[in-house]
This record gives sequence, structure tokens and C-alpha cells, in this order.
Amino acid sequence: MWLFFSSVSASGEVSTHSHYCCEVEGHFDVLNRCVTAGYTLLSAFVIDQGQRTDLPLEAFDGQPVSAYIKDLQEQYQQVLSS
Repeated sequence: MWLFFSSVSASGEVSTHSHYCCEVEGHFDVLNRCVTAGYTLLSAFVIDQGQRTDLPLEAFDGQPVSAYIKDLQEQYQQVLSS
């Protein structure tokens, strides 16, 4: 799936980016790393199998989330298998 986002740097430079990753949590980490580096997100969306999903910018606070999502997936799979 593709991630497309735009951001503005601390110096005011606006830029657009695209990133490909098979897992959505990888995209979340990219956005959080940008916020940690001092960029302000202006827009972000993913496109997967032709479907566009706009992402809520306020959710990206600079904290990594992929480990938490992976833990949640494992817990969910354990519940389903029991």
C-alpha cells in the first residue's frame, strides 16, 4: 500500500512524500518519525487496492506505534484461537 503525505518543516518549507510498505503500521511509524523530526503534517492518506483512506493527523504525536499494534494483533489472535 502507498502512503502519500505533505508536511512543513520548522523553516516553513512545504514538501510532499510517498512511501510504499506492505503494512500500515510501517506507514504510521514514518509519519511519527516526521513529527519527531520537527515536521508538521499537513495531510496524509494511504491507498490500498484502489481505496483511499485519509489519516487523522492528530493521531501522529511522534511516538512509535508499530510495536503496540503488533502486540494487539498477537493478543487478538490468541483470543480467537482459544
